[in-house]
Amino acid sequence: MLAASAALLGACSTVGPAQGPATAPAGMKWNAFATPDAEQRLAYGLPDSDVVGIIFSCRRKTTSVGFFTNLASGKPGTGTVRFRSGKAQGRYAAKQTPSEISDGLDAIGRIPLADPVLAAFEKTGLISQVEDKAYPQDARTPAERADIKRFFGFCRG
Repeated sequence: MLAASAALLGACSTVGPAQGPATAPAGMKWNAFATPDAEQRLAYGLPDSDVVGIIFSCRRKTTSVGFFTNLASGKPGTGTVRFRSGKAQGRYAAKQTPSEISDGLDAIGRIPLADPVLAAFEKTGLISQVEDKAYPQDARTPAERADIKRFFGFCRG
């Protein structure tokens, strides 16, 4: 289901140069939307493009949230992705496959809905995918923060 979303929305690397974190491309923002199969998605990307940094997904009354992101390096197979929100940080199992859209790997996994990183993200709108010194994928507007809260409200049911 996330793979289909990735194919639909596309993906780009969320990585920056080796010397330090990159900045997000201009115009990147969070957007929540429903899918035809009763799933809710929360994507960080450029509107009306296939530039996407992270996609979260869930169904109502769920216990976990799916994620899709892109890694610049690593090996296909089982790996991990690290997310940080404020002081909360976690490492999550991910299936890593060569990306068909960008250089690097697509990483797909799940995070418990009650995880401290997701709780902090819902509260603050701040999150970053830490691998490869990725740029912060923070909500900067009230509309983005409202989409984040709406997404998590949907997931809880």
